[in-house]
Amino acid sequence: MLNSKSCDHGFTLLEIIICLGLLALVLVAVFHLQAQNLDLQSEAQFMTTATCLLQERLSRIQAQEKIDEGTNSGDFGKDYPDYTYTQEVSEVPDTETLYRVKVSVILERDKARRDLWLETYLYRQKM
Repeated sequence: MLNSKSCDHGFTLLEIIICLGLLALVLVAVFHLQAQNLDLQSEAQFMTTATCLLQERLSRIQAQEKIDEGTNSGDFGKDYPDYTYTQEVSEVPDTETLYRVKVSVILERDKARRDLWLETYLYRQKM
C-alpha cells in the first residue's frame, strides 16, 4: 500500500486570485468615495466663498444712500481672481420706494463655470 499523505502548507492559485479580485473591488470603491469627497469639498468651498461675496455685494448696495438702477458687473480683485459678479437693480412697478436686487457670483476656472445668485427686495424712503 502506498501511503499518500497530502501536505497543504499554502494557498491555492484560485484562492489568491479571488482574494486579489476582492481587494481590487474594495480599492475601486474607496477611490470612488475619495473622488466624491473631493468634489463635495470643492462645491462646499465654492458655496462658502460665493455666499460671503454675495453678502458683500448686497451690503454695498444697501449702504448706498441712493440706489442706482441698472445692470452692473465686475470682479472681486486680486483676492478672488476667478470670481466675478453681476447685479441688476430695478424699481418695482407702481412703487417709488421698493427695489428688486439680483446679485450673481460667478466662478470660472478650468473651463468650468459655477454660479450662485440671490434675489431680494430693498426698501428706500423717498427723500
